[in-house]
Parts: sequence; structure tokens; C-alpha cells
Amino acid sequence: MKSYLALIAIDLKLAARMRTVIFFNYLFPLMIFFIFGTVFKASRSPEAVTYVLTMSVALGILGNGLFGAGIRAVQEREMNILRRYKVTPISPAPLLVASMVTGWVVFMPYIVLVFTLAHMVYKMPWPAHLGTLALFISLGLVAFRSFGLVIASVANTMQEAAILVQLCYFPMLFLSGATVPSSIFPHIVQLISNFIPATYLVKGVQGIMLQGQGMHEIWKWVLALVVTAGVGLAVGTKLFRWEKEEKIQPSAKMWILVALIPFLVLGAYYAYTGVGTPVSPFGDR
Repeated sequence: MKSYLALIAIDLKLAARMRTVIFFNYLFPLMIFFIFGTVFKASRSPEAVTYVLTMSVALGILGNGLFGAGIRAVQEREMNILRRYKVTPISPAPLLVASMVTGWVVFMPYIVLVFTLAHMVYKMPWPAHLGTLALFISLGLVAFRSFGLVIASVANTMQEAAILVQLCYFPMLFLSGATVPSSIFPHIVQLISNFIPATYLVKGVQGIMLQGQGMHEIWKWVLALVVTAGVGLAVGTKLFRWEKEEKIQPSAKMWILVALIPFLVLGAYYAYTGVGTPVSPFGDR
């Protein structure tokens, strides 16, 4: 336990010194929050401010997971920081757990901040199920950080990691309903969006806030996030490399698909049953 606590403390200090951490966890999501809050006139209805808030939260989680965990892990390997840990009697597990805890500690103050701003600036009522919402956001954060660590594990260089992160980030950004309401997508794009992991993060947050849904009502999405987090940690541990000279085969990148299996199953289920059609976050207004 001492090794875990020591690594968490070190990781928090390193995170506080990185400008990218501040940008992707606070500045960028806040810019999106205020820009789209103005564009969509968030104060006009609870649905509008919830959509803007969900967008900001989703972007923050994606940035925290894919850039904060994925890119940073590759940076530490290429800068030979991980090599220094190798000479100590430590396994990869404490490092990965410390990354998870650090990401959560760094990001959750932003959640408090943005919800407070939504209440004060756009007159959003406080959610009735704050505990459920905080738990679901935490699960989403852990799942996407795990996915980021999978990308870091299969990328041999920083260039590869950047390409893989962008290939995952932009589809999640634009096809999940985080930036563009999925209800306006053509039918074929709506079907594709059901295979996008961030779609269920967006649906879950909106469902809890607008419809008062509990964990038992969104259990499929919760289970997908939990399984992804577990698979991501397992793959991250299995493929963990201490030094940049250690390379893995190109076929190892298929592990990314393994981490996506829960969402591929969900997408196939919704495509087959025809349920899960997105609803406009603005209601009928």
C-alpha cells in the first residue's frame, strides 16, 4: 500500500507541473462550455444547459483519458522516466493504479466547478441524483483512462500514439452526440454512433440529469464502462514496457479492439433491435 500511495503522490506532483494537464482538464472544456452555452442560449431551458454541460463533461473525460493517460504514458516511457522505476522492486500495477487515481483527483474538481457555473450562470437546477451522476462520471473517467493506457501500451513511439489517439478522439468527439446532437444525424450515422464508446457516456449523463435514471436503468452502459476499465487495466499490465527500446509487433494494436468489445456488442444489439434511437436534448422546443 505504501508504494501505491507514494506513486500517487509523485504522479500528482508531476501532473500539477504539466501545462497540457491544465489545458485538457480545465481550460479547453471550460472554453467549450461558455462558447456553446452562448451559442445554444443555455439559460433558456434545463434541456439546453444539460446538453452544453454534457458536452463539456464528455470533452473533459476524453481529454483526461486519451491525452492525459495515453499520451502522457508514452512521454514518460520515451523520456526514460519509467526506466527509473524499473530498478525498484515494483510491478506495473501500482503505476497504472496511480495513473487512474491521479486522473480522478485532477478531474473531479472540474466537475464541481462546471456544475457550479452551470447553476450560477445558466440557472440550471442542481441534479436530483448527484451521487449517481458523480459515480457514473467516475466510471466513465476510469474507463477512458484505461482505454488511453491501452493505446499507450500498443504504441511504439510518440508519433504512433498521437495518430492512434486522434483516430479514437475525433470519432468520439463528433459521432457520440457530445458536440452535435445525435438526433439530427442521418439514420446510418445514428447506427454508427451506437458503436462509439463516448455515446454511452453522453446518454448516461443526460439520462441521469434529464430523466432521473438510476444505475439499474442504464446498467448496460455501466457494465460496458466497467468491463472496458477492467480489460484496459489488464491489457495495460500485460503489454506494459519500461523502456522505449522495447517494441511490440504491429498485430498487438488489435488489443484496442479488445478494449472496445463491450461497445461493439452494444452497437450490434441496438442495430439489431432498432432501439436506442437518440432523443433531442432540447425536447420538442
